[in-house]
Amino acid sequence: MVAVKVSVCIPTYNGELFVAEAIQSVLQQSFVDFELLIVDDCSQDATWEIVNTFSDSRMHTYRNQQRQGIPGNWNRCLALAQGEHLCLFHQDDLMLPENLARKVNLLTADPAVGLVHSAVEVIVEDSAPRSPGRWGEENSQDAIVDGLHYFRKLLLWGNLICAPSVVCRRQALVDIGGFNEQLHFACDYEAWLRMCVRYNIGFLKQPLVRYRWHGSNETHRFWFTEGVEEATAAMHNALQYYAQWTDQDDEAALLKEATTALRTVRVWLAHAEKGREGWENSCRDLERVAEKLRTDIADLRAHVAWLEESKDFLAAEKSSLAAEKGELKQEVRRLQAETEQQQKTLQGLLSWITTVEEMRLVQLLNKLHIFPLPPPVIR
Repeated sequence: MVAVKVSVCIPTYNGELFVAEAIQSVLQQSFVDFELLIVDDCSQDATWEIVNTFSDSRMHTYRNQQRQGIPGNWNRCLALAQGEHLCLFHQDDLMLPENLARKVNLLTADPAVGLVHSAVEVIVEDSAPRSPGRWGEENSQDAIVDGLHYFRKLLLWGNLICAPSVVCRRQALVDIGGFNEQLHFACDYEAWLRMCVRYNIGFLKQPLVRYRWHGSNETHRFWFTEGVEEATAAMHNALQYYAQWTDQDDEAALLKEATTALRTVRVWLAHAEKGREGWENSCRDLERVAEKLRTDIADLRAHVAWLEESKDFLAAEKSSLAAEKGELKQEVRRLQAETEQQQKTLQGLLSWITTVEEMRLVQLLNKLHIFPLPPPVIR
């Protein structure tokens, strides 16, 4: 395989909603000396089919035989990558066109820099269950920061590095042991801390990645105390590495005490945040119930008004029907009288016809001289 400057790896799992946009944003980079590795972790949706609709010589696709999870799949990406530099990019985010070019330039210019990250633009989708809050590096200028200084900053302030914004030296990541598969959410945090122990860190103030915040972000699973515990484990692991690499055991022990104290505070804050979010959710639920009740009451009032109108209409209809009934009775009586009169007239007419017929018969018999008959009596 021909060596490339950068390996961009997209570890995928059930990412059908956004993966096509993520891939397209990588293929449209102004920097072209890269390979794009897609490593699918047994997706159960259409991710794999979507990935294979792309045809680009820089793309290579792989699919795990069994589920590896986040750190396991990231390590597989690292093992497959051939580039001098590495970018582990999320399946739901977007690279701006100058992302790779600017970060590769900084790494090339300063061999002491092991990792470059940048500000990100957050895209908040309607499906997100909560606000992303404030996070990430807020430095107002481009900077190359001493690694040990940044190590302490990350310990005290938490993970300020957005993983998809990172371009690092691939061998440096290999040398620190890759990603800790005993962790989950915080495996990148520990890796960046380890990188800080041995390398300086570059930061670019311009947002070069669009980070998508939505309902399926893995972060939501670790939003409260679970995230605090994971982050604390990552910090303590990194402090062990720090002590081994620098021989600063006393400082490492002091920093561990500080992070343990921070853990207590962060757990309290997580409980408070969970309670606040629960209260807000309850308020939203109550507001939805109240809105439903308001709608139902409005519907009932409209129905009552309709019933009132219907009652008046039915009363008018009843009065009208009563009048029509009286008229019909009168009409029936009139028709009955007419019928009786017509029956009497018809009876008289039939009687007259019978008499006339009898007279004509008598006259005919008399003419025939069969026998004399008295004339019929006209009744």
